[in-house]
Amino acid sequence: MIYKTISIALAAGLLAACGASSNDTQGDSEMTHAGPTMNFHRIDPQLATGGHFVGDGLDEVKAQGVTVVIDLRDKPPEDQAQRLADAGIRWVNVPVVWKEPKLEDFAEFSRVMAEVEGENVLVQCQANYRASAMTYAYRVTQGGVPEAEARRDLEAIWTPEGTWEAYVGEILESGGD
Repeated sequence: MIYKTISIALAAGLLAACGASSNDTQGDSEMTHAGPTMNFHRIDPQLATGGHFVGDGLDEVKAQGVTVVIDLRDKPPEDQAQRLADAGIRWVNVPVVWKEPKLEDFAEFSRVMAEVEGENVLVQCQANYRASAMTYAYRVTQGGVPEAEARRDLEAIWTPEGTWEAYVGEILESGGD
């Protein structure tokens, strides 16, 4: 029992030291791998956000009825489109550079989200930071979701700081245009 307690304390210390909780880096820990993707979050029956697939996560999201994956990684896995196609899921890549998100990225994301309205969508990136932030901004500016409600879903994953706090603020200030 003492070894388990020490292991948990060491793991927490290592995560903090590695910056896993830093919002300007994309940390990766086993503790965030519950669900079909890293940091998976189901917003409603038709919309979820998540990071990279974990284990048999692709099979799990297919079983949940996901029909479209919008992947925001600027460097997605080479086999991503084929793996999803083999599962009967449409894949759309809207590349967003983690350290340099642009308003044009949000405009393209909004266009794709409007195009897939009514489908069961997973918005995905590496760790569910880009995905949750872009989905939050879209829901507030385009979806008519009250900001506080959308923020609860965003903060279930993380609270943007630095570059992403400024980026999301710019989107909200512009009304998503």
